Amino acid sequence: MSAPLPIAVLVSGNGTNLQALIDAVHDREAEIVAVASNRADAPALDRARARGIEAAVFARTDHADRDARDRALAAWLKERGVRLVVLAGYMAMLGEEFLASFPAP
Repeated sequence: MSAPLPIAVLVSGNGTNLQALIDAVHDREAEIVAVASNRADAPALDRARARGIEAAVFARTDHADRDARDRALAAWLKERGVRLVVLAGYMAMLGEEFLASFPAP
């Protein structure tokens, strides 16, 4: 059997979609290696941490502009070996540069 696909999940809220992914694929055909949010108060971050999944916040206000936020987010994900990014209720725009960083497999 091949190694699980390392994925990241981007979230903005409670994390019910994240929980469904954890229950269905985590540590099976995929390994959720990172969870990121645009909101520091997103309960989804707690869900990730409770399962030992690294989680971080990339708020737009913490960066000069959206492109800078996207670059920081992409760099963090790449450092963790992410090959696929799943948007699970992520309520922020992502720019072309971010999308190009993670082309479809």
